[in-house]
Amino acid sequence: MVRICPHCDVRLDNVRCQRCFSLQAPGAFTCARCAHPLELEPMLDATDAPCPRCQHPLEVAPGEDPRLHECPRCGGMFVRREYLTEMLCNAELGGGLRESGLRPKALDEVRYVPCPLCHASMNRVNFGRVSGVIVDLCKMHGTWFDAGELTRVIAFAAAGGLEKTRERDAQAKREERQRATEVHAQLAVMEAQTSHRRTRADDWDEFLRAIFS
Repeated sequence: MVRICPHCDVRLDNVRCQRCFSLQAPGAFTCARCAHPLELEPMLDATDAPCPRCQHPLEVAPGEDPRLHECPRCGGMFVRREYLTEMLCNAELGGGLRESGLRPKALDEVRYVPCPLCHASMNRVNFGRVSGVIVDLCKMHGTWFDAGELTRVIAFAAAGGLEKTRERDAQAKREERQRATEVHAQLAVMEAQTSHRRTRADDWDEFLRAIFS
């Protein structure tokens, strides 16, 4: 097995079991071959990786967390998943931010961009489902924010946006349970009607047998 696809350069398995030395899929906790617990996935570095938008090398600004890589040319930023979690938690606990005057940029032509680390095409998602900020997400490595988007996401979290997302998810689950209950009730009524028709048919069949026997 190899770590990088020889055809498209996409990174494949990158966790090696320290017991049997076989490569495992990213995100696995135990070896699929010998069930030995795996060590943490190695931290990859996006420094000098090409910007997904303009291909300029990414860099870490002096004094910034090494888990945040910025393109000095277009202003986009790639944030590791665990660091973004910390940022959002701090923003939510810190409370609302003063209005910055930033306005959403006009929507450009939709273009899927590659993750700076694994080069796989990232998914476009509405951050928090209700923020209106469309970001590019690699589930394994992190999130790409175009210029200004990270500031809008932090403001969204600080204003209680994540709580709105939780409420929306909870409401969706309640509606799903309600629909399931209604479907089960309808099926029960249909089953009762079918059973009633079968009983009536059996009664008529018995009646006719009595007449013609």
